[in-house]
Amino acid sequence: MTPHTRYSAMLLTVAAVAALVAFAWAQPAVNELDPSVGDFLDFPLDSIGRAANAAYQAARYNEAARLYLEALEHDVTNSGDIYNLACCYGLLKQDSLATLYLRRAFRAGFDDIGHVKQDPDFDSVRTRPVFASLVDSLAAHAESAGARAGMQVNIEATCLVPGYVRLPADYDSTRAYPLVIGLHGYGANPKSFARLYERAGNPDIIYVCLQAPYAFGAGRDLGYSWSTWNRDDSTVDKRSAVLSSDYIADAARELGARYHTNGTWLLGFSQGCFMAYRTGIAHPDLFKGTICFGGGLDTMSFSSADYAAAKGLRVFASHGKEDRMVEFKYGTSTRDFLKRKGFGVTWAEFKGGHTVPEQQLKQAVKWMLSAK
Repeated sequence: MTPHTRYSAMLLTVAAVAALVAFAWAQPAVNELDPSVGDFLDFPLDSIGRAANAAYQAARYNEAARLYLEALEHDVTNSGDIYNLACCYGLLKQDSLATLYLRRAFRAGFDDIGHVKQDPDFDSVRTRPVFASLVDSLAAHAESAGARAGMQVNIEATCLVPGYVRLPADYDSTRAYPLVIGLHGYGANPKSFARLYERAGNPDIIYVCLQAPYAFGAGRDLGYSWSTWNRDDSTVDKRSAVLSSDYIADAARELGARYHTNGTWLLGFSQGCFMAYRTGIAHPDLFKGTICFGGGLDTMSFSSADYAAAKGLRVFASHGKEDRMVEFKYGTSTRDFLKRKGFGVTWAEFKGGHTVPEQQLKQAVKWMLSAK
């Protein structure tokens, strides 16, 4: 930059600051004693977020983009929503907008460049110069930041992880109930997953939602995962999933000793579905069955002997035909694989996306309660 250019830029900067000051002085003064001055805090942010996600799942990407923008006006720090907005623009084939909001998502704290590189939402813009250039830049920055931090190592540790218990309204400690262990999806949390109890019709069960052990994000964007990864150690992903499976099994033993139960079941959604399959097959002596929504099974995780030992495990599987997060074919291939291995599988597909529909949830609970 030449001295003349620097001087011109300085004049522009001074002018911009002056304009901002003038704008601020022109705004009406806030009366901090007016009870209505903070009404913006009552904005229904969660319901707008749910509506945006529903529109995305229904492939109404323009509507989803508008709703994400509305939500972000009230929470500019939510990197997940900014990323989802970038995804909408990718699906709408708007390369410049997808690039703009992906950059903003990373600036707000989203940092999973590996996910970006494989996310099918960006397939239509991935090779566009403006988008490809940003992805290359973000990848280089991530690699540089990783190099400055040094090599990552993962150390196994014992800790206390919260779970949330829902008991029937007329709970009787002398009566035996089915124990259902809920496993939430990637990026979610056990408190939100506990709400399935009402959607299931407040059944006569003991419903316990466990928190996955690996936290990521911050603020309202804080979520949890059942596995983690390490760019310097490719074994961490599998090791962490096995440890999570063992933790779930330990929780089943502890809860079974704490409450009077007549059988323990796993209920998982999305990543939690994968964990329900993994944990049930790894510990068939602990569980009567699994209820799995919107997920599948890594069939290579177990041997033929493992499957033979676990084939008494009952399975209820349900998947949306329009699921964009975990493709419908993944659910059906898991169903077919387990049937070939001798498992009894009850299947309930539905018209919809990546969700747990009330109708199929109640069907699953009825199926479970009728099991002998």
